[in-house]
Amino acid sequence: MTWLAVVLMVAVGATAQAQLQPLQRIDIRPGADGAQFVLKESGTPFFVTGFNYVRLRASEGKTGGDHATFDADTSSTKAHYDPDRAEAMFSVLSRAGYNTVRVFIIGRSKINPGIAGDYDTTTALHEPYMKNVLDFLRRATRHRIRVFPTFGDGGVPLNAYYRERAGASGHNKNVFVLTEEGVSARIEHITSFLSYIKNKEPDLLPTLLGLQCQNEACLHGNQWPFTMKEGTFTAAGGNTYDLSKTDQRQALMDEGYRHYHQRIVTAVKAIDPEMLVAEGVFVPRAVGKDPKKHAGVWPGKTRDQRYPPTLTAIGAGSLDFLDVHFYHVTPDPKKVAEQFRLKLGSTAFFSPKMAEIRKTKPVIIGEFGAFEHHDKTFAVAVDNLVQARDLENNENVNGMLFCTYDCQEQERLYHATDEWELF
Repeated sequence: MTWLAVVLMVAVGATAQAQLQPLQRIDIRPGADGAQFVLKESGTPFFVTGFNYVRLRASEGKTGGDHATFDADTSSTKAHYDPDRAEAMFSVLSRAGYNTVRVFIIGRSKINPGIAGDYDTTTALHEPYMKNVLDFLRRATRHRIRVFPTFGDGGVPLNAYYRERAGASGHNKNVFVLTEEGVSARIEHITSFLSYIKNKEPDLLPTLLGLQCQNEACLHGNQWPFTMKEGTFTAAGGNTYDLSKTDQRQALMDEGYRHYHQRIVTAVKAIDPEMLVAEGVFVPRAVGKDPKKHAGVWPGKTRDQRYPPTLTAIGAGSLDFLDVHFYHVTPDPKKVAEQFRLKLGSTAFFSPKMAEIRKTKPVIIGEFGAFEHHDKTFAVAVDNLVQARDLENNENVNGMLFCTYDCQEQERLYHATDEWELF
């Protein structure tokens, strides 16, 4: 390539970036009948509709794998980000009238280092990874589509910068919500991502629907401090709890999450006052929990040791909006509505307290979909998904995102591109 050709390519790229038209900011309008998203300048209501966009990469000879949507080259791994595939997806979605794509910001494995980069040398974030994120946001902006990043599974990137400080091994996720060192690490992880975008291309900030603290928030009954059945524990918020008492163990979780969210929201809005902050949850019933029967995050009460917070517990805090996930797990269309009531009911979705919360905070269904081992054919899946969609709409949710758009690497789920014309 000649010197002149290089200059022309740089000039064209700079012009294209300069001509990028920022999207309107998303705002929230409270209301007696429920809060709703609106476009800030025009006041036009905004209903979140779209898909989870996921790329997975496994070790050689295996299927599935871990998240690698934005993976860039490291000293030991090759890039996995596919800009052409992302562009094709945005083109299809914009023509079909969809407006949002949810993505995972993650770096928890050696095969897919993600935002963690090289273990020994990366500080805070892997810049080549972030350059791929910027490329993705530019493409979304040109197609007038929002991007909703979720920060993985509630840990910190797998690099020495994070994992070798404050005892934050990454294996005990409770520490990132309940201890000062853990909360500070999570804040730095989330805000370094936001600051990078603001410093490099601030016009891309309005493309973000918001920032989601975690894909599916939960604490673990079989991890410290909940493995302690007596004694006291002082949480990051400064309160001390008696771990021999069920009500105080539950308060540790609920108040711990509200303090954690308040700290993250404050830090995010110090960088960008207009940025919305959300949290994602699955429902207690999905892991065999009844919030009343299984209060206190006691270890060993059920096979699955995860305890997700209820929507009312976190909705009473500082978050701007909430994201709850619903998957039906029956091929019987007569039972989908029953499952919807039972599952969403287990997170207090239908309670008077939640009705009050929803006057100021929108709620979206950030994941809904169908598993192949429950719905044996795509035709059956579609019938049940339509029913789930209608149930969600009847509850006046503020949006829904199907899981997934085209992640054929995830063999357990049906994907929109399996039968795109239906979507």
